[in-house]
Amino acid sequence: MIKNQQTGSIAAILAICVLLLSTTGCQTTPTYVAGSAADRYLMERASLPDYVPGEYFVYDDGTSSLVTAVSDGQVTWKHHNGATSKGYPNFIIPDLTWDSANRSSIGQTSAPPDLLWPLAPGKRGEFTFDQTITTKDGSPSDQIARRWTCAVEGTARVSVPAGQFDTVVMACSRYSTSSGSWRATRRFYYAPGIGHYVIREDRHRSRSDTRRELVAYGFNSTLLPQQEQVKLNQTLQSALTKNEDGRATFWRSQSGNLAAMLVPFRSFKDPKGTACREYRSIYSVKGRIGQHTREVCRQPDGHWQRVE
Repeated sequence: MIKNQQTGSIAAILAICVLLLSTTGCQTTPTYVAGSAADRYLMERASLPDYVPGEYFVYDDGTSSLVTAVSDGQVTWKHHNGATSKGYPNFIIPDLTWDSANRSSIGQTSAPPDLLWPLAPGKRGEFTFDQTITTKDGSPSDQIARRWTCAVEGTARVSVPAGQFDTVVMACSRYSTSSGSWRATRRFYYAPGIGHYVIREDRHRSRSDTRRELVAYGFNSTLLPQQEQVKLNQTLQSALTKNEDGRATFWRSQSGNLAAMLVPFRSFKDPKGTACREYRSIYSVKGRIGQHTREVCRQPDGHWQRVE
């Protein structure tokens, strides 16, 4: 049975949150010490990414990606520049297809979708990737063949703008299929707690190296099915209208993949005298925990609208 509204006192919020997150598979992030035992412990709980439409990730180099669909074992992404891509949840394997304003690509790979999983210290794998890149101005297509070798390097605790994370470090190197020479190495710092990498480093033979760090991650509720969006908004509107500061309202999606605790915690008036509130949304996406803080003001029709 799904209960869309349930309130409790501020003193009970922590207990309710623990219950909410544990029922959706939450795992807390312990403190790790250096050594192979710690490596194995973190890797054992590092499952293959399991994305949900609506999850997004923003990096300090201006790039961002939003999950728009998951189907037949593949994930569709929409990126900051309007491009789209599709591939396995296993991010160490290049996208199988992508499409931008000027070009598109189709790729084939020998990599199994779960390459390197389950993770283990020193585990290795390799694959080929053949790609056809088409320019939309009618120019001839480019045929590219690559050979990749990947390895699990270990674990690392890292600090990025989005927070501190315990990560598994994986690196994949690309080689020429004709000469065998090294061309590039891509290194990922994968955080099991959020199911995505928080750092990506790219080292190249013939161009500048790059590094991106996670700035923000979250969930975009507009990617929920329409009926779920309506129910979530109704729950939020009710909480903002009826709840005193510090009282929480609980909501869970019909699938159980998404749960949220909505907590109005500050009431105030804007310069025009309009009633406004600040609230926090603590949410769980398949056990991956995040939170947002928003300010909203009440409109003449009684609805609460976000302050930009």
